[in-house]
Amino acid sequence: MEQIIYFDLIFVLCLLGIYFLAKKYQLFKNILIAVYLLSTLVYLVWRVGYTLPLNEGILSLIAGILLLVAEVGGCILSLVFYRMFINKNKRPTESLAKLKGQYPTVDIFIATYNEDEMILKRAILAARNLRYPQKEKVNVYVLDDGHREEIKQLAQGLNVHYLDREDHAHAKAGNLNNGLLHSQGELVVTMDADMVPREDFLERTIGYFANENLGFIQTPQTFFNHDPYQFNLFAAENIGNDQDFFMQSIEAQKDLFNATMYVGSNAIFRRQALVDIDGFATGVITEDMATGMLIQAKGWETRFVNENLASGLAPETFGDLIKQRDRWARGNIQVIRKWNPMHLKGLSWMQKVIYMDGIHYWVSGVYKMIFLLAPVLFLLFGIYSLKASLAGILLFWFPSFFASQLAFNVVSEGKQTVLLTNVYETVMAPYMSYAVIGEGLFKAKNKFVVTRKGVSFDKTYYNWHLAMPVLVLLGLTFLAFIKAVLVMSGVIPFAENHNAIYINVFWLGYNLIALILAAFMPFERPRFRKAERFTTDKQVQLVTTNQVIAGQLTDWNEVGAGIVLENQETILPETFDLVVDGYRIRCRATKRQGKVIGLIFEEVSEAAYSYILTQTYALASTSYQAPVKTNRVFRVLGKTMTQHTRRLFQR
Repeated sequence: MEQIIYFDLIFVLCLLGIYFLAKKYQLFKNILIAVYLLSTLVYLVWRVGYTLPLNEGILSLIAGILLLVAEVGGCILSLVFYRMFINKNKRPTESLAKLKGQYPTVDIFIATYNEDEMILKRAILAARNLRYPQKEKVNVYVLDDGHREEIKQLAQGLNVHYLDREDHAHAKAGNLNNGLLHSQGELVVTMDADMVPREDFLERTIGYFANENLGFIQTPQTFFNHDPYQFNLFAAENIGNDQDFFMQSIEAQKDLFNATMYVGSNAIFRRQALVDIDGFATGVITEDMATGMLIQAKGWETRFVNENLASGLAPETFGDLIKQRDRWARGNIQVIRKWNPMHLKGLSWMQKVIYMDGIHYWVSGVYKMIFLLAPVLFLLFGIYSLKASLAGILLFWFPSFFASQLAFNVVSEGKQTVLLTNVYETVMAPYMSYAVIGEGLFKAKNKFVVTRKGVSFDKTYYNWHLAMPVLVLLGLTFLAFIKAVLVMSGVIPFAENHNAIYINVFWLGYNLIALILAAFMPFERPRFRKAERFTTDKQVQLVTTNQVIAGQLTDWNEVGAGIVLENQETILPETFDLVVDGYRIRCRATKRQGKVIGLIFEEVSEAAYSYILTQTYALASTSYQAPVKTNRVFRVLGKTMTQHTRRLFQR
C-alpha cells in the first residue's frame, strides 16, 4: 500500500507539471489528454478482469454489469470529446469584403407560435434594423404559426412581411418550410422569436458565403437572462449559462470536421442547400439537428462563427428547462431512428462519429443514474456493483480520475469544470433517463412543445412534483452516507472490510454535493420583470415644464430604467421626459430612494425604441463584453444554502 501511495504522489506531481504547461502549450495539452485516455484504458481493463461481482448473487452481477457498461459508455464519450479538442480551431474569419460588392439577397425568418408581443417586437425591430451595405436586399418575415391578428398588425406596423398557414403540420419545421415557399432570398436566416440579432449580425457573417460551397453558418445561441441554474442557485455571478460550453467551445471544435450542428436559431442558410434536402427536415422534434446533418451529407461545407451575434431568453423555470431537455433527448432518439448517421451516405467517418456522439450524449443520463445508485445499493441493500480493494482503487481508479479533472479543466479553458458538469448531469439524470428510455423503448408520441419565454411571477414556490426524483435520490444517498459513518465509527456492524466503506464514502460525498444543489433547483424564485435590464452609465436629462435635471442611467431596457440624480432634493412631477443622446422618452417615476429613482416608460417612439435596442439587446458584438465566471461549485453551494435558508426564515 505504501508503494502505491508513493506512486500516486509522483503521478500527481508529474501531472500537475504537465497541467500548468498545458495551459500555455497545445503539445502538453495533448500529452495530458493522452495520459488521461491511457490511464482510463488501464482502469477499464482492470475493471473487466478483476472487479466484477461474479460470486455475489444475480442482483450484484446485474448491478456490476450495468456499472461497467456506464463506465465504458462514458469512456467512449470521452474519446470522441477529446479527439475533437486535439487541435484548437483557428480557422480565419471572413468579412463582407470577400464578396467584392456582390451582396446576396437575405430573408430573415422569425418563427413564432405563442410568444409575447413584447418579445416579438424587439426581435422584429432588431432584424429590420440590421446593418447591411444594400438594405433593400434584406426582407424580414414573421412566420406566425399561432395565426394571431395582433401579431399580424404588429408586423404590418413595423413594415415587415407576415406569413401564417391554415394548418400546423410539422410544427416549427413546417412553419419554416412555409416561409421558404413564400420567399426568394439567396440566403435564409432563421431566428427564434426570443432571439435578438446584434446590429452587426449580417456584417459579421455574410462574407463567409463568398465560398460558393458553403451551405450554412451557425453562430452561438447566447442569453441575456439568467437560466434556472444561475437564478435558482443564486449563482449568476459565479457560473455561466449551462449551454455556453457547448455553444461556444464544442461547436467550434466540431467545425474542424465540417460537423457544425444547426441548433435552430442564429443560423444562415444558402437557399440552394435547403432545396437540395427538400427543405427543413420534418418528422422529428429536433428538426434543426437533422437539417444540418442532411445538408452536410449532401456535400455542403458548413462553418461555425464563434462570435456573440444574437442573444435570447433561456428557459426561466426549472419546469421549462426540463421540458426543453426532454424534447431534445427524445428528438435525438427520433433522428437516429429515421436517419441513422452511421448509415447516412455522404457523411465522412468523423462526421458520423460526431453525430452519433451527440445522440449518445443523451444516454449519459442513464449512466449518471447508475453512478448515483451504485454506492447506495451497496451500503443500504448489500448489492455489489464492483469488488475492489482500496489498493486497487488507488492504483487504477485514482490516476484516471485525477487525470480526468485536469484534462477537462484545461480543455474547457475555464468555461466549465468537472464538478460543475457533475451538477448539471445530476440535475438532469432522472428526467433525461425517463425521456431516453420512454422514446427509445416505447416510441412515445410527444409533440413539439415550444419553450415558454418571458415568464414572470411574484411568489417563491417549490415544485415538489418535479423535485421528487431528486429528493428520493438525495434521501437515499444521505441515509447511505450516515450508515457508512456509523459503520466506520463502530456503532453498527458491517460484514465487509472497511476498505469498501472508504471507497463508497468518497463516492457518496461526491454525489451528495451535486444532489444538494439539484434539490435547490425546483426552488423557484420570483421573477418580477418581463424584460431584462442592461447596465449602462449614460448621462441623461430629466426635462419637466420648468426645469432640466441631470442624472446618470444605471440600467435600462425598452420598458423602464434606473437613474441616479445629481441632486437628492429634486422634486419631480407625475410625468416628465427622459432625454438620452437626443432621444426623448415620456416616463414616470415608480419608486425613489434618495438620489436613486426607478422609471417606467409611457411613450416610446419607434426611433427611440430602436435606439434602446442598439444599446441593450442588439449592442454590436464589437462593443459587447461577456462577463467572466469563476465556475466554483463550492462557492455556489455555500451561497445557495445561505440564501435559500434566509428566504425560508423570512417567510
